[in-house]
Amino acid sequence: MRPLRVLQNGVWYEIRTRINNREPLFRRPKALSLFAQVFQETKKRFMFEIRGLRVTEDGLRFYIKPEDGKALPAIMKWLKQVFAQRYNRAQGREGHIWGDRYGSRILEGEPPLLGEPPLERDSRVGVSPCYKELPPHLTYPPLFPLLCVPSTG
Repeated sequence: MRPLRVLQNGVWYEIRTRINNREPLFRRPKALSLFAQVFQETKKRFMFEIRGLRVTEDGLRFYIKPEDGKALPAIMKWLKQVFAQRYNRAQGREGHIWGDRYGSRILEGEPPLLGEPPLERDSRVGVSPCYKELPPHLTYPPLFPLLCVPSTG
């Protein structure tokens, strides 16, 4: 049985989620474009702050602070479900897009800023932080620079 998700008001969460079978879906420009559209709609639909969005070829990592802590499951459900439905429809396919439930943990304090160390590095998948320009220490560009600017609501 999976552990219960801890939800609190006024805290930042670290979120991680992967594409089914670690498929490199976000290497496809159409998938990125569709995700950008769905993400913008999610920001209009729900009240939250987001920082440090990182898109890997097979998943997402970011920090989120919902206005209402209990809204986190609704935000994530809507984002993942709508993206999956629209992507499947556009590609004429059926089945799962996301590999499993998203992982979340409450952060102690504020998340790091873009110039600070990013989320822990996953040794299996390279994670590139989103920057306006490519920092010299990164050997590959961010996959998804559109959503790098922290936003509110």
